[in-house]
Amino acid sequence: MPNPEQIRIISLLSFIILMVLGFRRPILCVVAYMILVYCKLSSYYPILGIIRAESLFAVIIFVGLIIKGDVKQKLFGKNKQINKYFIIFIIWVFVNYMVFAWDKAYSWDNAVYHFIKVIILYIMIIVSIDNERDFKFFFYSFLFMFMYLAYEPSYYFLNKTGGDVHMYGVNYIASIGLLSGHVALANNMNQMIPLALYIIYSKQKIIQKILISLPLIFFLIALVGSGSRGGVVGLAVFGCIFIFNSKNRLKTFVTVFLILSVVFVSSNSLTSTATRIDNESAAGRFIGLTHGIGIFLKGNIFGVGPGCYLFARKYYFSYTMESHNIYGQVIGDLGFPGVIIWFMFIKQLFKNLSESKKRLIDNYMENSSLYWIVTGMQASLIVRLVISMASHGLYYFYWYVMAAMSVSILNLTKNRENSDLEFDHVVYKNSRKKLLK
Repeated sequence: MPNPEQIRIISLLSFIILMVLGFRRPILCVVAYMILVYCKLSSYYPILGIIRAESLFAVIIFVGLIIKGDVKQKLFGKNKQINKYFIIFIIWVFVNYMVFAWDKAYSWDNAVYHFIKVIILYIMIIVSIDNERDFKFFFYSFLFMFMYLAYEPSYYFLNKTGGDVHMYGVNYIASIGLLSGHVALANNMNQMIPLALYIIYSKQKIIQKILISLPLIFFLIALVGSGSRGGVVGLAVFGCIFIFNSKNRLKTFVTVFLILSVVFVSSNSLTSTATRIDNESAAGRFIGLTHGIGIFLKGNIFGVGPGCYLFARKYYFSYTMESHNIYGQVIGDLGFPGVIIWFMFIKQLFKNLSESKKRLIDNYMENSSLYWIVTGMQASLIVRLVISMASHGLYYFYWYVMAAMSVSILNLTKNRENSDLEFDHVVYKNSRKKLLK
């Protein structure tokens, strides 16, 4: 098993190749930008930081998409309600930053600047996806990018090297980037496991199922190695969702119970992590919500500014920690308007997915890739919303990538009769024949 340094070049090569090929197919450039930003290429290759690669390539890609000519239609056309909510949310974040932020420098460095990258990626995704082929390419790129990121903590865990030492054990995390904290690592693995598992159902051949199972394996290993209590909770929540989504719930319940029992018995790391879940730790996370409400009740009706929750928390409650609760974070940071806008945004996200799923079922597409992707997205979002009671991340790109994908997949299901769409016709016909028998 090669060490993370030996495979690091994969991310750089992927970025270069996709950018070159992307001049003919815009979605490739979008994936390249996502890799550049979220694989932290500038941290590993300083020359990219010197030339400000993230800003430079964002401008290049944006110019290309504008030349493409349908930016306005894709962002503001019919049935783009979630885009409208997102635009309102963006406006409120920036107004809040300019008017109400307790510490503008900290707010910019730790929230607004990173959120700008999220906005750029969101627009890129929506504008660049023209057909199912583009959508699937982005989805699989998203999945395998996280598999690449999960490789490093998985390697450390399996080889018992490195790790972040705590009094209760060792957390095996990435050295830098998205997965460099044990809670962040677990949260990301929890959100990716449903996407990785459900897409396996869309594959018909054994070899395809085996290959597409690789991300799931790495996500599970990294989750166990994280040593995060939230990771165990998230895994349990997904188990419940998986049972609920199954056709034979009793059989699935027994299967899931046996598998989890074997995993817990055979994994000392997972068992020891689970034993650390207690009322005190749960209450500590819930305090993040009550403090957010408290900040609001102290007169901060419009919030204290993006990323400034911890300043207000210290001032009012003598706590110096972040919220560790996204619901406390949104009400503390952005106040009552932010809460309303963000929850309307999330509601519309689920509405998009539900409508897409209904259309796929109505068209006998229950075995298509799109159907299983939608199912995985629904489960992923529910898991992340539950575990976000114990973690913040309001400006994190996951929520907004999922929203952008929900727009694209809804467009595909609405316009499937167009000749440029490339649905799984063979699977569709076979499924329909079985249902008609």
